[in-house]
Amino acid sequence: MRHSLSLRMLALAGCMVLGCGTIGGGTTDAGPGSTDGGSTADAGPGSTDDGGMTDGGSGSTGDGGTTDGGSGSTGDGGMTDGGSGSTGDGGTTDGGEGPPVGPEACRRGISAKLEELRAQGVDVESWSFADAPEMADPGLTERQSPSTYLQYDGRYRPLSNHPGCSTDNLYYDKANTSGTTPFLDGNNDGRWTGPGPFGGPNVATGHIDGDVARIPGFPCAAKEYTQTFEDTSKPIVILVHGVSTRPHAWEKFLLPPGTAINSAFERVNFPPDTEARDQLAERLIAAHYRVLAVDFRTDLVASVDPTTNSTTENAAGNVDHGWSTPILQSLVKAVMKNNPTRQVALVGHSVGVTVVRDALRRLYVEHVKGEPGAINPFPRLSHVILGSGHNHGVSTYDSPSTLCRDNRTMRGAVVCEMGSRASYVQTYFHRPLNGPKDLFATPCADGDFAFGRTGQCGGNVVKYYTLAMTDITPGTNYQDFYASESTARLDMPGCVVNALTTLNDYDTSGYFNKGFIANHYGSVRSEAGLARILEVLEM
Repeated sequence: MRHSLSLRMLALAGCMVLGCGTIGGGTTDAGPGSTDGGSTADAGPGSTDDGGMTDGGSGSTGDGGTTDGGSGSTGDGGMTDGGSGSTGDGGTTDGGEGPPVGPEACRRGISAKLEELRAQGVDVESWSFADAPEMADPGLTERQSPSTYLQYDGRYRPLSNHPGCSTDNLYYDKANTSGTTPFLDGNNDGRWTGPGPFGGPNVATGHIDGDVARIPGFPCAAKEYTQTFEDTSKPIVILVHGVSTRPHAWEKFLLPPGTAINSAFERVNFPPDTEARDQLAERLIAAHYRVLAVDFRTDLVASVDPTTNSTTENAAGNVDHGWSTPILQSLVKAVMKNNPTRQVALVGHSVGVTVVRDALRRLYVEHVKGEPGAINPFPRLSHVILGSGHNHGVSTYDSPSTLCRDNRTMRGAVVCEMGSRASYVQTYFHRPLNGPKDLFATPCADGDFAFGRTGQCGGNVVKYYTLAMTDITPGTNYQDFYASESTARLDMPGCVVNALTTLNDYDTSGYFNKGFIANHYGSVRSEAGLARILEVLEM
């Protein structure tokens, strides 16, 4: 079934595709000749939109090929971890027949995984967690431009010449009175203020106060929400958006009366909210957290990538990990250094999930290398909460999409970094991030082990949670257009809770092009997803 949006409208919508390197050598998670424990299934006919995206048809799950504990669902507005399980170790369950989650259970899981890998002949000790060579800093001093994008896209940019590390013309900067997107009372950045394909204007009222974050040591952009009654016993929360959006992804949104939801692409039908629902930023402020939302300045992509179309160029304004990770890396370091007695929690959505994990990995690499000013983030980290992530692939890699093959901008680069949702094989980007069979995916979940090393956590236990929409048919038929149960989960039994929302838990606000991907946003903007995130942060 072809999508009805035109190419131009889809480009303006900033469709969430997910990296331009090449797949590195066919290496897998589970040793030579393996596809990371999963198997492929007959892929049904995928459908494309006008921008060359695909829902992947009915391909298989890939990494491990497992669901989160069975096929149970809780019904309207609920959430399931996949069934029942015992807690033990002071932790929570991974659902179904899975083991308990907690430090002791995680240690057992790590030990079992190490034994399994040794039996398969995988050399864990020499498995590198350094940056993938394909993504190395190009070593150039000038800023990227549309004529030089091939030298930059798919590579890590240093902040010294990073075109996205800018605080110019921020829509949430109260001092911005004359820019093209001047400060307004609300969460509007110009894209969302007027009528058009995005469903604007945002008619929600009573927005919480906020301003540009000013944090010593952080030169890039982030929004800090005003907190009058901060509870300093709680972690500082950093919100990390995905591609083609900004900090308003975490704020309330309401379509103008009479605007229809554009949700046919995800095969759902629902009326839009008639009253604005508080979203995560509002609810965290009400719960007395200090809250910041990083801003990857996707509005600046048009100045650095060719943007005539979304098939071979980047009209959608997508960003890759080389663009996003260094910005978040700098923000996490600055927040931790300026608040030495506080813990920090990270919440990511979509591509923001792997950006969160990659930023933490790169901070740790700096620490291991002994670079000046480096910090080990894991002794200071409380929670890593990951919604609708691409830890093991994305639909837009799969046929009939040719983004990874034909699109050499950031739009194609980030897809290459993620790999196939339907038949996942570990990519060059995931290799240092996930390690062999996800062994590196949950650093310090046991208070000790990180990236193949013990004694790395200062005794601090990091809590990991993933959230994703239940597959219509587990492992083969996906409702979330981009992610799935398998792409989102981290396969480290005992170390992570892999939770599922039901098929009814979508974002009914109409945010992001009139609800175009309401299922994909369900993990962080549905009532069930919001309730789970707040519950997890209190653990």
